[in-house]
Amino acid sequence: MGDLIIVDMHTHSESSHDSICPIEEMRLSQIGKGTKIFAVTDHCDVDLFSDYDIYTPIKKAYDTVKQINENSKECLVLFGIEVSEGFWHLDEYKKIHDFVPYDVIIGSVHLVKFPNYEMAYSKIDFSLLTQETIYGYLDAYFNDMIHMIEELDFDVLAHLTCPIRYIIGKYRREINLKNFEDKITKILKMIISRGIALEINTSSYALINDSMPSRKILEKYYLLGGRHITLGSDAHISENASSNFDVALDMAKSIGFDYICYFKDRNLNKIKI
Repeated sequence: MGDLIIVDMHTHSESSHDSICPIEEMRLSQIGKGTKIFAVTDHCDVDLFSDYDIYTPIKKAYDTVKQINENSKECLVLFGIEVSEGFWHLDEYKKIHDFVPYDVIIGSVHLVKFPNYEMAYSKIDFSLLTQETIYGYLDAYFNDMIHMIEELDFDVLAHLTCPIRYIIGKYRREINLKNFEDKITKILKMIISRGIALEINTSSYALINDSMPSRKILEKYYLLGGRHITLGSDAHISENASSNFDVALDMAKSIGFDYICYFKDRNLNKIKI
């Protein structure tokens, strides 16, 4: 990737419920990949705030990132958070939003209030669902994403169409996203209007040989006037740091994008590609 400054805006550490990776281990892996900047964006599943302490992990990661940056300038570590289902609990979201100074807040939808399937979609066996139920679930997913964009203050929209990673990639079910073209278009227009960046999440390449969202959706975003894109590996283990960024950058350039973005102190910065 030459002299381009590579930025990975979406990674997880041991402060996420589904990772045991120390931030320093992720940093060393990023350096090995040639990445100059990356963000630690651990999960904050707001719907679970009454079940366990969601604040201590945030503070632990924040303090660790601060210490690392004080001791090393080799790779800038940004501090962020990936908030899901914050729009269900607006008062709690406000507390999280104001808890520490973030570089970036990522907004995501990880579970949908859909009858009988009110768990993370990564836990659903979509091979057991009828086609009608799957389409109903996806419709609810896009509705929740629209609600999130309407209600919350955040910087980056994470992994748009993420359930497809499981529905198509893991369970090999045939789904035509044309059924949701109007809602996807609405989502893209909304984030453009609000200045929210669109993440190119590369964690899905192994399963569906495409990013989240897909190239087709990124082309639509560009045609609608969207220009603010970030790269996110969504790495939960250090080996996946900045994975498939060369593929994603080639795709972005071929669509017409001139730069990638990153956020520091919640301010958007551009890097020419």
